[in-house]
Amino acid sequence: MKIMRCMLFAVAIAAVNSQFAVRSYAGLFKMDFGTLQNDAEGVVLTDWDTFATWTFADFPDGVATWKLTDFSNQNDNDVTLTIRDNVALSEQLGLAPPNGMTANNPTHEALDVVYDGINVPFVVKDDYLYRSPDTAGTEVLMRFANLNPGTYNVTVFEGRTTDANGRYGKVWVDDINGKKEPAAQNTGNYSGVDLDVGGVPTPVGQPRTVTVDIKAGEYLWFAEMEDNSGGISGMIIRGITSSSSVPLITVARTADGVALTYTGTLQAGNAVNGTYSDVTGATSPYSEKTTNAAKFFRARQ
Repeated sequence: MKIMRCMLFAVAIAAVNSQFAVRSYAGLFKMDFGTLQNDAEGVVLTDWDTFATWTFADFPDGVATWKLTDFSNQNDNDVTLTIRDNVALSEQLGLAPPNGMTANNPTHEALDVVYDGINVPFVVKDDYLYRSPDTAGTEVLMRFANLNPGTYNVTVFEGRTTDANGRYGKVWVDDINGKKEPAAQNTGNYSGVDLDVGGVPTPVGQPRTVTVDIKAGEYLWFAEMEDNSGGISGMIIRGITSSSSVPLITVARTADGVALTYTGTLQAGNAVNGTYSDVTGATSPYSEKTTNAAKFFRARQ
């Protein structure tokens, strides 16, 4: 019963928050890695770039590159994503080059969520891509070219709720060669398992956001760190402008309830379409126990 009550809190928060999701930004790129859940549900996404299982042999020159769609109104339509192996790490491990990336979907929570103000359908969250083979200690490198100069939120997530190792990555800005890769992960655990409270499954996921500044001619890089378990479900690259500031709210499971992280002012109500009132004295993160009566939450400016 405790797990069910916690899941109900998560659904309530996600449902309310989705009403306030932001619809357009100065540069918005949304990538759905893995399409097994899409295929199983018969869903064809038109507002996400989707990536099914692929191999380097699929590309005539062996260079895995895709043109990305800008889902904002800024028409930044020359952005590309190139995925390659971290050759140095593979050579250190005495490994041959990978075949590409393979899809998997061992989790089926079927919960739509909101990450960084963006609606994320469950078919995006509930599957993922991993390096093939996914030998521990290897990395897949993602290089994004031609992003307009500016500040961006880079949000990564894995929906899998059975990834006991967690999931980590590296985000950085560099030149075309990417030699300034950080020595250690800088995203935090973005899997659907909360390692801070004993590996508790977190059906709404734990998206992690890193904010970067990109100048003209610079590239955005991401290292997907392999540990022989799990992969990456999706990524959102959202340009930040002064006019796009909106209150946001996310939820994470704790040992005895949920923790709400939000901007603006937290409000609570007894029904999703009911009356909401400010939560007196609330500060972010705000804790709610599963033994309390069911509530719906939202954030306002």
